[in-house]
Amino acid sequence: MKKINTFVVMLLAILFIQGCNNNTVKKDESTISVYGTGTVMVKPDMLRMNISLSKMASTTKAAQEEVGKMVKQALGVLSDFGIEDKNIVTASLTFSPEYEYRNGRRVLIGQTAQQAILFSMNDIQDDNGKVPQIIDRLVQINGIELNQIDFNVKDNKDYFIQSRELAFRKATEKAEQYAALSGLKVAKVLSISEEGPQQVLPINNRMMNQYNAVAESVVADVGTTLLPSGELEITTRILAVFLLE
Repeated sequence: MKKINTFVVMLLAILFIQGCNNNTVKKDESTISVYGTGTVMVKPDMLRMNISLSKMASTTKAAQEEVGKMVKQALGVLSDFGIEDKNIVTASLTFSPEYEYRNGRRVLIGQTAQQAILFSMNDIQDDNGKVPQIIDRLVQINGIELNQIDFNVKDNKDYFIQSRELAFRKATEKAEQYAALSGLKVAKVLSISEEGPQQVLPINNRMMNQYNAVAESVVADVGTTLLPSGELEITTRILAVFLLE
């Protein structure tokens, strides 16, 4: 029994010494961590638009009926431009009382109904003039709000593949440059972590912050809405750790 215990103790001691040696080797290794960013510019081929229609009336039912007429008119516009029902959804439907203060007292003045509609269009690059025409028709509906317009790419898989390749290539170039400056060279990649792919709309987000305020004046001045789509930035950012030798 004592011999067995002695053997076990010796085995554990050997494993402990080996573990310490391995840790020493790892501590002596030279590594470098660098970021790499890859960006691909893409022309959008689809659009999502969020509109809301609201009306205030003396009763909730009356307000609902008025909004129903507005929605029917908006759906008619979308149908005229070939937007299918499957690409149109109701995002929200709300009813709320409206008050105003008179002589320091809150007085009920009516009820408001509001319905938000989200719709999408594909292959917009085939007919760039259709989107402004739709907007021109929609803004003729009294009480409508164009809340948001998002340009996008329907199938972005290949673009993200390209952006990842670019990000890795740039990270490798950085690592090799730093290694050369240190009198070393890159041996291999130890790890790669993705910081999160992003899709950026550099022109449209800025434009849409002012769109509601200027849409009607633009239509009045030039006869049609101006809606530059620009390009999307498909971006991937990675953190790569390289072993140097």
